[in-house]
Amino acid sequence: MQSEPVIRAADLLHGALDLVDVGGGWVRPSRFSAPQLRALGSVRAWHPGLYRQMAACTAGVTVEFETDASIVTLELRSGEVPHGTAGALDDVARHTGVEPPRPDAIFADVDGRHLGPLFPDEKNLLTLDLVDPDALVVPLPGLGEPRRVRVWLPCLAPCSLRSVTHDGSRLDAVPARRCLLVLGDSVAQGFCADDPSRTWPGLLAGHLGLDLVNQGVGGQVFQPGTLAGTEALDVAAIVVELGENYRFEPCRADVVERDVRTYLGEVAAAWPDVPVWVLTTPPHLEVAYPTHPRSCYDEVDRIIAEAAARHAQMRLVDAGALLDRHLLPRLLSDGSDHPGPEGQLMIADRLSFVMDATWDEPAGRRLRALEVVRGLGDAALPLADALARGVGEVLLADEHAVIVDVPYGARLLWSSDRKLVRRALFCLGAAAVTCVCGEGTVAREVARANRGKARPCELVVWRAAAPAVDPARDLRTLTPAYAGAIAEHYSHPEYLRPGELEELLAAGRVIGGFEDGRLVGFVGEHPHGAMGMLEVLPEARRRGWGSTLAAAKVRQLLDEGRLPWAEVWPDNDASLALELSMGFEFPETGQLWYVS
Repeated sequence: MQSEPVIRAADLLHGALDLVDVGGGWVRPSRFSAPQLRALGSVRAWHPGLYRQMAACTAGVTVEFETDASIVTLELRSGEVPHGTAGALDDVARHTGVEPPRPDAIFADVDGRHLGPLFPDEKNLLTLDLVDPDALVVPLPGLGEPRRVRVWLPCLAPCSLRSVTHDGSRLDAVPARRCLLVLGDSVAQGFCADDPSRTWPGLLAGHLGLDLVNQGVGGQVFQPGTLAGTEALDVAAIVVELGENYRFEPCRADVVERDVRTYLGEVAAAWPDVPVWVLTTPPHLEVAYPTHPRSCYDEVDRIIAEAAARHAQMRLVDAGALLDRHLLPRLLSDGSDHPGPEGQLMIADRLSFVMDATWDEPAGRRLRALEVVRGLGDAALPLADALARGVGEVLLADEHAVIVDVPYGARLLWSSDRKLVRRALFCLGAAAVTCVCGEGTVAREVARANRGKARPCELVVWRAAAPAVDPARDLRTLTPAYAGAIAEHYSHPEYLRPGELEELLAAGRVIGGFEDGRLVGFVGEHPHGAMGMLEVLPEARRRGWGSTLAAAKVRQLLDEGRLPWAEVWPDNDASLALELSMGFEFPETGQLWYVS
């Protein structure tokens, strides 16, 4: 009698960097290199014992093959469930009142059919029946079309493998693909996912058509020195999801800032040509585990954003937008930090959109967006102006929608597709203020997504020759020394974000008018390029200062080769009258809105 073919399970692995020999032909797949494991267990780690336990789990590791067999048997031994895993499962039981699934379960995908949970028997044999029970015709083993099989190992427990046997004529390894490398903590490792194939990193890798190397470690923070031994990885994309665990313990902002900056610098140096998506801290609930009063957690998102901005290959992702905050009690299965199956799917779906939209180089996105909005004329002038001057970050450059975030929390948006805008804003998150170019229906869609209100605004544009300015007027470019005076007299100080005015003054973007050495008025511009901040002090009004300051600003912009334009509220009769008298053009109304 012919024996069934025997194949080494190690030859079929994906997502493992190393193999640990545990004797008798058995190996434990490791998603970390040996130098990485030493670093995770070193004195530089916050919790080396916990990290060693979590690193031994096989999150994201799969056994993949093609075969014409009907039955495949995998020799598999489940390891001991770590204490960290057990603690998280206890939290789920307390929050939901339901016992969570076993963390050592195996799942499999067979030509799109999902199998599991599966467990090895008392002989450490995991048997997979590959025959579709709904098939009308079942071929004999070895005579049918080959099936693609992917076996998902546990993400919250370790396991070891030895061999694979089958009843077919062939069983071939699936060639390795380029990989998605996920560097993270328990949220990335798959806590509370219930199914290792349904973690957000696993779903994201499937969407991208990449292998997954999941280096999520429960309890981890930004730990420099933990990337050694990864040089052999063929990395196509990287996601960094860290920072949440700073909230549980006392920590100083300067120390965290140093570690975040160093760690992201190591990522950039190791993979200088690979796009990296760096997530801010994901949403959580304070009920079960309140943030430690001596934690610097409130500063972590800022620290991450500033560190990521140092590297051109890095894209910052607002992780707070990846889960609906009003649904957190349902989405976070442990009532604290870890998304359950529904939350995993939501993160994967929204992060997939963000990565697809920002995959190519920023310069390419800008050119594509500029081509779209230039064809729209005045209907998208604010966007075209900002893009042409290199201002802002392009988050979406689609023929039906362009979204650009500009400094100090503002966003510029044009779209002809309400459904696309709705999806984009759910995935990207809300901005403090959004300038919407286009129809009112789109503005109202933005308002609904941002839980704000849409207000119409008038666009005015200068297309004439440079206006004359009375040489007898005392006009000066203001310095940061005038920040206090401007803030005191500006009618809308609420429009200014912290640091915005000081930066405009330092860049020479604010012009002041003086009488007898005393400031009597000023005009500036907003970070996205619109003229603004025109203010004449009460005692100097009706003496021509408004038109003088506006003319001076127009001349400054024209001298720089820029197109002067401004946004005016429809009920600001004084400004509208001034601009009309000066010769500004008023394009079609109803095409500019502000949402806040």
